[in-house]
Amino acid sequence: MNSIWNKNIELFEKRFPSLYEYFALGQGDKDELPPRFQSPMEVLPAKSGVLTARENGKLLHSSYNPLREAQGACAEAKKQGSSINAACFFSIGLGYAAVSWARENPTDTLIIVEPDASYFFTAMSHTDFSDLFAVPNLMLAIQTGTDIVVNLIEKSGGFSHTAIIENQNQSAHAREYFSALHASIKRAKSKDKINTFTLEKFSRLWMKNACRNIWNMALLDGVNRYEDKAGSLPFVILAAGPTLSHALKHLAALKSRSILVAVDTALRACLRAGVEPDFIVLSDPQFYAYQHIQGLSSKSSILITELSAYPSVFRFPCKEKILMSPFFSLGKYFEKSVGEKGELSSGGSVSTTAWDFARLAGARKIYFAGLDLGFPKLQTHIKGSTFEERMHTSSNRLAPAEKSGVSSLFGANMEMGRDYDGNAILTDNRMKMFSWWFENKALEYGQIESFSFSPQSLMIPGFKTATINEFLRQDEKDFERAAFLSTGQAERKDEKAGKEREQKFFAAYETLLSGLESLYSLAKKGIATCEGGIRDRQKRLPAISELEKIDALILNSRFKDIASLVFPTENQLEKLFSAFGFSQDKTIATLQHSKIIYRELMNGVLGYQKQLPKKN
Repeated sequence: MNSIWNKNIELFEKRFPSLYEYFALGQGDKDELPPRFQSPMEVLPAKSGVLTARENGKLLHSSYNPLREAQGACAEAKKQGSSINAACFFSIGLGYAAVSWARENPTDTLIIVEPDASYFFTAMSHTDFSDLFAVPNLMLAIQTGTDIVVNLIEKSGGFSHTAIIENQNQSAHAREYFSALHASIKRAKSKDKINTFTLEKFSRLWMKNACRNIWNMALLDGVNRYEDKAGSLPFVILAAGPTLSHALKHLAALKSRSILVAVDTALRACLRAGVEPDFIVLSDPQFYAYQHIQGLSSKSSILITELSAYPSVFRFPCKEKILMSPFFSLGKYFEKSVGEKGELSSGGSVSTTAWDFARLAGARKIYFAGLDLGFPKLQTHIKGSTFEERMHTSSNRLAPAEKSGVSSLFGANMEMGRDYDGNAILTDNRMKMFSWWFENKALEYGQIESFSFSPQSLMIPGFKTATINEFLRQDEKDFERAAFLSTGQAERKDEKAGKEREQKFFAAYETLLSGLESLYSLAKKGIATCEGGIRDRQKRLPAISELEKIDALILNSRFKDIASLVFPTENQLEKLFSAFGFSQDKTIATLQHSKIIYRELMNGVLGYQKQLPKKN
């Protein structure tokens, strides 16, 4: 009887009953490691008396003192920053480092990644995992995809708060898997960096636009009225890459056989070809995104947009405007009262949002024209697009349009990729991020087939190519199209339902105003308390106690998430702190830190109060 295995497997069954059943650990002799889970590791004694391990001639732990080695690795990882509150282990050998981290940091989140279950269960048969299984936030990624590991890290606090711990010898048995995982993490970190930069740059714009557009939460329907209504209808999505030009003369025929969706950048080209798309998707809040449709009209099209779009977007002449679920907390707050609009992923590109609309509608086949994600034949956009027109209208002798085009090509972090025919294509990091999003969605929704009409576009793993001529051999689908496009029309004309939605909206609006006022008062009180403690030594300890009460009220406020949109990011807070001359007295310095945070919170709430429209 292996007492360590017996003890560990009982704890494992209690903590992870689904995994216990999945690996059929209850079958056979429960007192011994099942033979099918015995890894090739050779376990042998170390000089210190504990066990070490070796595989393929390489030691997985120190041959002298594996425990001290593990403690040192954990201590070194903790030094990565004071904000580290999670650890992710890429394979664990006999588990010494993971157990050591669990003992020293039992409140941290721990993630164990092991693509080959035999290595994890072999470790369980030699090392006491009691401390590890006692960690409340323990997650096991055993025989999972790399995307699941990335999601676990992101949900545990993100990469800036998670230490990655890997011993190359311990992970050598699955070198390809961990290489792919490192690549996925690199992409995810790049995405996080872009998201943080975007938040810092545009959060005030998002807030301002959402406040100005807020009534639309009560007035407009959501995309979810089309959920799973596509039936056998394919979707054709028009992006604004150079190869869209190959599809323009076929648009009418494509439309008669599918639901035709144009991203905002492709609308001008569609209208010049004499075809109005069924749907237009615009999700970017910036003014330049509105310029793609400015001065145009598409009376038979339905515009899908997001609450924080530039306000003029909502005045675009079209058949109807509908909303996707808001990206930010202000709109999400109202969604709870007026009903959900329908979640669409942004993916960083309007083309990803268009694909996700087709997915939500239940399409089983999604075709792209103009989704180039690169520069085929060194072209940046389709001829006649808003981008090209702007280059021509703003060009002069010193800055001709050709120079602007070259700047577009070589102004980013350019690199080479491969198209669907295997030929080299110039692309950049940003567009490769979009490609990665599509690749992940192709894996996640394996029942959906996605195609590109152009083999000259950047190849997206999981996508196939199709020719327009092949597509046009299908029968026209007038009846199916009419049935799909009429979805939700009766509900839209239901005046009683519309009035009920408006009443719920205004009730939520009044609650919002009072909630923001309360949050503002708490922040103001926090500042006054900090200032009193900084001035008067006798008030310092009472001030700390009072601030704890204020913080508890703020953290329990349902409106704090709304204010967080315009609250400084960690990077911005660090810059604010570094520019401030803090006192050497730790108590005073704590109060000074708190005062800065309350000030930023108060300013954020004030921004909303100034931008939210007055109720008529």
